[in-house]
Amino acid sequence: MMPQLSLYLDDSAMELLRERAVGSGQSLSKYVVNLIRHDEVNPAWPRGYWEDVYGSLNDLTFGAPDEVDVPLDDIVLFE
Repeated sequence: MMPQLSLYLDDSAMELLRERAVGSGQSLSKYVVNLIRHDEVNPAWPRGYWEDVYGSLNDLTFGAPDEVDVPLDDIVLFE
C-alpha cells in the first residue's frame, strides 16, 4: 500500500495540473510524483548556495548603507 496525500487546489490550478498531466501522457498522480522528484533533484537554488555562496562576497567597499534620517524617510519623490 502506498501513502496518499490530499491536496486542496483552486479550480484554475487543478485545471492546469490536469492539462499538463494529459500533455505529458501521464496520470495525474504520476505527473505530480514526477514534479516532486524533479524538484528534489533540481531545486530552485543550486546545492550549497546558502552555505557556500550567499554572503561570501569579500569586498570591503560593499556594505550596508548608512541609516536614513527619519524625516527624509517619508518624502515622496515621484507621484
